[in-house]
Amino acid sequence: MRKYLYVIMAVFLLSIVSGCGEEEKDVTKKRSKEQVDKLSFVTAGQGGTFFPLGGGMAKVINDKGIAQVTVETSGGSVENARLLGRVDADLGLLETGIAYYAAEGIEMFEGEKYENLRGIMTVYPNLLQMVVKADSGIESYADLKGKKVVVGQPGSSSMLNLELVLNEYGLSIDDLNAQYSGFGEGIDLLKDGQVEATLVDVGVPAPAIIDIATQHHINILSIDEEVIESIGEKYAYFSNKVVIPAGTYNNQDEDIITAGVKVMLATRADLSEELVYNMTKTIFEEKESIANIHSSGENINIDEALESMSIPLHPGAQKYIEEQQAN
Repeated sequence: MRKYLYVIMAVFLLSIVSGCGEEEKDVTKKRSKEQVDKLSFVTAGQGGTFFPLGGGMAKVINDKGIAQVTVETSGGSVENARLLGRVDADLGLLETGIAYYAAEGIEMFEGEKYENLRGIMTVYPNLLQMVVKADSGIESYADLKGKKVVVGQPGSSSMLNLELVLNEYGLSIDDLNAQYSGFGEGIDLLKDGQVEATLVDVGVPAPAIIDIATQHHINILSIDEEVIESIGEKYAYFSNKVVIPAGTYNNQDEDIITAGVKVMLATRADLSEELVYNMTKTIFEEKESIANIHSSGENINIDEALESMSIPLHPGAQKYIEEQQAN
């Protein structure tokens, strides 16, 4: 039954995106800067949050006649930063940490500095959710030393974000028996007892965690508040404390304290101020319509639009946000 539900959901999302502009293009092709009325919006795979959220944003922009936006799948944050930086895309969703690395030319962007990236708004946090079985004896990040832990793909933002937390506990990835894979496979490995913990680095509630929580009694490790504060002081793109309320997942009796890196909507410096202003205005004014397509749209909030912003704002976005925050 679940298989058929996934098929129905995929068809629904594709029907939304099909109304978001012209047919999908090869995102590796150079785009003309003159085609500002036809915009490429890069997201991620169809099974995550980026794709439907981007579809919702594109739909409201298209419905207002501001631009003709085509939503495209991609490899996610890292690829999106490169596509924007190389003028191969016009809009993109990516983590604020990845945007910072790309703009500075560090970490996975060593030797390729993209100074033309500009922010529009931050939307929601990808939260560090370290999942363990309740009987594992693992109660803190400090207890992960020597354990088999799925940490994400090599060089991924998940790994980098986890490293920030581990460092505060006097550990590094090298202190773990690190297993390198995505969290989907990682949750399956945890179910089967082949690993002792799996990092799920997404928004809440995470379908993968909902899935395992229906079959096993699990815990999600909290991060000490002083650790979150310390990381935030060092890295502006890291989020403030976030509480996952008790009852979010099956058998979760207590609140979980965690944090992560915000997901942002980004663009390029050369898009016109008027165009970006109108797109920004529309996204904020039509947030309910976006939330009807994906619940992450509920996080669009003018008061938090600059939280964890890690790159310069586009002047069009800055103008609209400052107008609203002044009221």
